[in-house]
Amino acid sequence: MADLVREQDPGERGTVQKNVLGRQQEPEKARLNSAERRHGLTWTELHAYKDRMTFPVLPTMMAVDELPKDICLCDNVFRSLDRCIDKGIESENPATPYSRMQICKPHWIRFIKCVKRRDELVMRGVKRWERSYYSSLDQPSQKEYLEDIDTKMRYFMYAASHSKDGEKKKRLEMNAQHCAIRHSNLLKPETEAPSALV
Repeated sequence: MADLVREQDPGERGTVQKNVLGRQQEPEKARLNSAERRHGLTWTELHAYKDRMTFPVLPTMMAVDELPKDICLCDNVFRSLDRCIDKGIESENPATPYSRMQICKPHWIRFIKCVKRRDELVMRGVKRWERSYYSSLDQPSQKEYLEDIDTKMRYFMYAASHSKDGEKKKRLEMNAQHCAIRHSNLLKPETEAPSALV
């Protein structure tokens, strides 16, 4: 009995199947791809939750205590996802190596929703604070402040374009988008600002 059977069809290139006790095994990458399609999230996304927990970048002059106090920081959902993944790693079965994708998916969904809402509320607080801070500056300082935001945005875009890690790239792109939102918020006339902050 042959250990490896390689398909001769050129369209099936690279599909190596092992015969283990008479059963054909699909390659590891194919098993991962089918598990990702079945569960609707990728292995990398599930395990990049610590990168997702990173808070949005605040303006340099803004203190953390100037954010609204009612923002949920997602600590509890982070800990429950972290615990689920740790338990999944401890009790991993070689026959079902991707079972934690199914078990931890509800925790992951709650975590992603919480982080998205947290980031929106933080940005709303930043825009409120930044509008009043920006209006207190004189004309040359305002111009310098806008240039600083623009420089940070270009830096995040540059760093994202050179990042090899997909999840860090997403975070850097999000930081660049936040800078663009802040920049456009400060350029709006004062009468449009309240509707933009709601």
